[in-house]
Amino acid sequence: MQATLEDFFKALRGSDLEISLNAQIDAARAVELVGWSDRTLLKSALGTTLAKTTTDRALYDEAFDRFFRFSSFENMAAQDLPDPAQDKQAATGSGGPGGCQGSGGQALSQLLLSGDSAALAKRMQEAAREVGLTDIWFFTQKGYYTQKIQQAMGLELLDREISDAKRQTLAPERAKDLELARKKLFVEVRNFVERKLALFGTAPTRQLHDDFLQSQKLSNIEKRDFARMHVIVSKIAKRLADRHSRRKKKRVRGQLDFRKTLRKNAAYDGVMFETFWRSKVVGRPRVVAICDVSGSVRQYARFLLLFLHSLGEQVSDLRSFAFTNHLVEVSDTFELLPVEQAVDKVMQAVGGSGTDYGQTLLDIEAQLLDDIDRRTTVLILGDARNNGGQAQAQVMQLLYQRARRVIWLNPEPVSFWGLGDSEMKRYTPYCHIARECNSIAHLESTLDALLRSHSASA
Repeated sequence: MQATLEDFFKALRGSDLEISLNAQIDAARAVELVGWSDRTLLKSALGTTLAKTTTDRALYDEAFDRFFRFSSFENMAAQDLPDPAQDKQAATGSGGPGGCQGSGGQALSQLLLSGDSAALAKRMQEAAREVGLTDIWFFTQKGYYTQKIQQAMGLELLDREISDAKRQTLAPERAKDLELARKKLFVEVRNFVERKLALFGTAPTRQLHDDFLQSQKLSNIEKRDFARMHVIVSKIAKRLADRHSRRKKKRVRGQLDFRKTLRKNAAYDGVMFETFWRSKVVGRPRVVAICDVSGSVRQYARFLLLFLHSLGEQVSDLRSFAFTNHLVEVSDTFELLPVEQAVDKVMQAVGGSGTDYGQTLLDIEAQLLDDIDRRTTVLILGDARNNGGQAQAQVMQLLYQRARRVIWLNPEPVSFWGLGDSEMKRYTPYCHIARECNSIAHLESTLDALLRSHSASA
């Protein structure tokens, strides 16, 4: 039964329900207490330990009903059993390859002709575990596992009995019955494999697709994958938030907090039994995000804004700006709307004309420069292609001098910087970090480094 429980955990993970090790241990203990006989009680006990939220409960209920579904062979009509002589002949092949002796020592042919759905379902479950059906990933494996399960149930002996019955002129009806039962067996096993593929194959296939999307250039992401990309970004942002969630204290070794030490040791007549050292609380970073949303870069801006606003409390003061040829603050949009809707609205509202980095930098000088100090990180996303306009690099120099860090993320390869109308080579000297960034993996590593370096240098 432990193997069944482990398979169920795998099915839950395939349904996008994260199961921690502690939850698995609690679930195993719950099963020991309630047993397997009462389906309703089992579902309730496992649900209490494995589903922590309303959303998780909905996923759990669906996965439980699909996993503990025993509908195989229900429509298989019982056939008239052959006469005792034929029955005895069928049983003489017991112990053949592929585990043909299953439930109660009966041959597969006997179970099929008797229409014993419970015994057939049990043998099929045993055969599925024997061939490792829970490892199925792709629909192209359905035929392979269908054949392997039938063989493990005793298909080889069944085929031999069909051949023997055809050669015997006195048993033509038996041959027809066995052939019909064999066809029904194939249909039932194939349906069983398809259901298990839906349970166990969804998560690995989705993971492969997610890995592919994370490594793809964001400009190549198709619109149909946006919803999945939003889920991926939210998960990564949550992981980053969990990683950097605690406000760490940086202790200054060797500097005694004299006041606190005296106050805490007043009860000991001033004898310093307990000493306290000075510490500095590392705050959360303040970020100004400035995103080019022109046609060539807007997909990158979409996911950077989605990332930043999904980080939530990890960025205590986040101001977002978008531009093509003028700077527009979009922070209020994110406060009023859900983050996905806000991104879409910003993409539609800002843009529609040629990119002008020079004018945008002048807008930054006029609107933002007074608000930028040594606690502020300026995060710029753009390709720095200025359509032949003035670069206004002196504004970048001012940002570099005032901000804690200036980080420029450019979706173009480094080899393209400075070619054509690209002004990136003029802006790079005034950036603390300038790097190529054109995928979800790049964005994750950049934001992780931003949060980590802030904690380390505070």
